[in-house]
Amino acid sequence: MAFEKGHKFGNRFTSENQPKNPGRKPSIYKYVKDITGKKIAPEMSKEDYHKVIRFLMESTPEILEGLVKNPDGTPNKKTPVWVLNVVSAINADIRYGRTYTVDSLFDRVFGKPTQQIESEVNAQVTNNSMDL
Repeated sequence: MAFEKGHKFGNRFTSENQPKNPGRKPSIYKYVKDITGKKIAPEMSKEDYHKVIRFLMESTPEILEGLVKNPDGTPNKKTPVWVLNVVSAINADIRYGRTYTVDSLFDRVFGKPTQQIESEVNAQVTNNSMDL
């Protein structure tokens, strides 16, 4: 059933009947500012992010443990949450003998490897040009 003029089903918006929350949704930065009262902006460049990921991938389990916990065993509250998440995923992979996290990080930092596909293609091309 297509929309027809004069259709009375549903809620049609007019100049008097507008949605309760018109416009775009606020950005995540505005949302966090409203909740915390702090203005935020991304501080890391893509290059910085890649450098941190490379550092984490090249680190020993002892160094990674130092990022997660202080020497007295209490949680390290100065390490960013995303770094804790990556370290936790790496530790879980080590524990279970997987490579999911490292594979994903390699793909993120170095790009996915390209695969060459060889094939033979036989094509017949005809040109039916028309004089306009």
